[in-house]
Amino acid sequence: MSEILRRINNLVQIGTVTESKSADGLALARVNILGRVTDFLPVMQSANSFKSHAAPICVGEQVVVLAPYGDGDSGVIIGSLFNKGCKEPSRYSDTTEVLEYEDGTRISYDTKEKVLTVDAANAISITCKSATVKADTVSITTTTTHTGDISVLGNVSVSGEFSAGGSITTGGTVTDAKGDLTNFSTTDGASRA
Repeated sequence: MSEILRRINNLVQIGTVTESKSADGLALARVNILGRVTDFLPVMQSANSFKSHAAPICVGEQVVVLAPYGDGDSGVIIGSLFNKGCKEPSRYSDTTEVLEYEDGTRISYDTKEKVLTVDAANAISITCKSATVKADTVSITTTTTHTGDISVLGNVSVSGEFSAGGSITTGGTVTDAKGDLTNFSTTDGASRA
């Protein structure tokens, strides 16, 4: 009878991660449960041929351990819990999902405001075959370097200076503040009136 009770008590337990193999690329960790440290247990992740997703498990993380057969050394870590040492991320609410990394990078979505926010602590790198961005308006504030050809189907307005290191070809007229430059030419350095 005591063995049955022991196994029942071991079915679902809460403990603290003492060691992790995330640095080795393995989703395994040991857990301290009421003073007893388990063997390395698998950490539940998204793992199938459609999609694999692995997040490192950290020492000190408070987790739930499920042991289907009541054996504490043959269970699986099924999730972690917020606690005094690891609180919910700021701005998390009943309408906002937040994904926050240890370096401060945040991805959040607010269903009330319908705003997806990506706040990266450093660089964002995207590599793909092709990309399409469709928006009513786009506002970019940065110093930009572009490599490759650009095709613009529409008008271009420049409020600052424009410089080119090569030829400029146009199928229309060229004008400046003094008028039409399309047919203007000079061989003797004469200035325009």
